[in-house]
Amino acid sequence: MSEEEFHKCMQAMAEGDTEALRLVYDAYLKVIYITVYNIVKQKEAAEDITSEFFIRLYQSAGKFRGDGHHKAWIMTIARNMCIDHIRKNSREMPVLDKDEAEEGAYVAEPSQESKEESIVTRLTVQKAMELLKEKEKAVIDMKLLGGFTFKEIAECMDMPLGTVTWHYNTGIKKLRRYLDDAG
Repeated sequence: MSEEEFHKCMQAMAEGDTEALRLVYDAYLKVIYITVYNIVKQKEAAEDITSEFFIRLYQSAGKFRGDGHHKAWIMTIARNMCIDHIRKNSREMPVLDKDEAEEGAYVAEPSQESKEESIVTRLTVQKAMELLKEKEKAVIDMKLLGGFTFKEIAECMDMPLGTVTWHYNTGIKKLRRYLDDAG
């Protein structure tokens, strides 16, 4: 979605047009959900935050000023919502309800070996991602998980195309090296 199309949609949403919201939703649902999921690491929380994101976007459309790139703006809102969610829920511990336990909430348990393998793989990838600088991580997330082109990432992050591809290639090389050494 171009800057102009997004601005028109925001203006229409400010006037109560839900079709404009649908257009923005269709254009950005995937990237918002992936971004949110990568931060909160929980499917249900990511779904809730993503839904809340589009509700807030619609409700605050009248306050949209249109400064800068809209993609960077919506990604910042999504990230801030994740940070708020994490802060709010950082001390809460999920507990299995007695009724859920009696109803067999954990009926199909994977084998212990596959659990351990999954945990090791997830921890290895997570550790590898921690080696990346923030810009490298952001570019890789947007490219691989969000489906953005390098040109769109450059516009969104307000940096030259060459810098974006450099961050991507540097990050991928770091990940490969770490995963090769860990494997």
